[in-house]
Amino acid sequence: MTQDIHLADIPVRYQPDVCIIGGGAAGVSAAIAAARCGLSVLLVERYGFCGGASVAGLSGTICGLFSSGTNRQQLVFGFADEFYQALIHRNGVTDPVPFGKTLLVPHDAFSWKCVADDLLLQHHCQVLYHTQFLRAFLTEEGRVSSLLLKAMDGFFLVYPRFVIDASGDAELVHSIGCATYYGKKGSIQTPTMMFKMGNVNMAAFTGVDPDSINRMIAESHQAGKYKLPRHHVYLFPLPHSGEVLCNMTKITFPDGRVPIGTNSADMSFAEMEGRRQAESYARFLIEHIDGFENAYLNDTGCQVGIRQSRSIEGVYKLSNEDVLLARKQGDAIALSAWPIELHGAERLEIHYLDNDYYTIPFETLVPIGATNYLVAGRCLSAEHEALASARVTAQCFGMGYAAGAAAALSVKEQLPVMNINGFAVNQWMKSNKLKTAYEQ
Repeated sequence: MTQDIHLADIPVRYQPDVCIIGGGAAGVSAAIAAARCGLSVLLVERYGFCGGASVAGLSGTICGLFSSGTNRQQLVFGFADEFYQALIHRNGVTDPVPFGKTLLVPHDAFSWKCVADDLLLQHHCQVLYHTQFLRAFLTEEGRVSSLLLKAMDGFFLVYPRFVIDASGDAELVHSIGCATYYGKKGSIQTPTMMFKMGNVNMAAFTGVDPDSINRMIAESHQAGKYKLPRHHVYLFPLPHSGEVLCNMTKITFPDGRVPIGTNSADMSFAEMEGRRQAESYARFLIEHIDGFENAYLNDTGCQVGIRQSRSIEGVYKLSNEDVLLARKQGDAIALSAWPIELHGAERLEIHYLDNDYYTIPFETLVPIGATNYLVAGRCLSAEHEALASARVTAQCFGMGYAAGAAAALSVKEQLPVMNINGFAVNQWMKSNKLKTAYEQ
């Protein structure tokens, strides 16, 4: 389609210091960091709000803030904590709730949108909602020179000095031919259609043993009364009275193949199958679980929740051993104690980091051969299992914030990103009074 467009006829509308593709946790934090370093920022988002998987996908929780094991304390600070505190100020979160050996924080989707809007406006970031990234163009030296975008009123070009791909799907780097891959030999994690139940009797529900729910789901599925393919589920109370967030569905094709989040046909199947499963799980809850007798299915996500699609081949690849052995590297820009939470087509596997954590190096965000572009968020360079830990919200905040700072370092010091390392990024953040993920 873009081959039929004559670029000479396309207007150039923006020439920002940095253009950020995607307004999820990584994109918002990248925009704020870049703006705080003095760059002009353009953030492009296909929906009419920010939030990415947290909001559009209704994942509805901040995962990765807390340590794991016997002494569960907040571990991640920096911008992730700043955003968390802003949600608390808006009464947009519950108290932290258990997730196995760690904790997570359920949040209200509307509050997430508003906190993001407020921060972007306060920092004078230009935001284009309802705008799609189509492709990027390179100079002979390999620099991204322009971006072709489609707004509601037509096509236009952006001439950025730097670009951050926070799309979650590595859309920008894929469009310019950078090496990417899907999971482990093409095997990726399953999507989930998140949904909310309303009018739940919370006093009755909070007394229900989660393990008993899992057993009842397995038995009911086996009996054939409901279609309940996933038997290890999570139910989280939301800030508003009577609302429960339901992480229950598992979407695969009838032959067991996992839908790919960058394929429209696969996504169309996943959306419809996800809604069918949500209805079946909701009916099960109403008919069998205390507190749900008068409840109803309130809503699903705007889209099915995608845990994994493309990953980049980066200068450094976060390895499974990095996570499991809790490696701490001096050039790190984020840290995590979130478990390897691997949602496979056959089963769910969870491996905890008890009383320890690992770090995420800056070089996981640098595509091989990159000049004036980075990635941030779940498309970082990581092995399949390692990604199942590093992809969650608090870590995406940390990666995005560091990527925004690195963009400013690259632009202001005229350095290609291949000549920047994590030590330099951390020093630059300190000199610009940007708190790293380690700092309260």
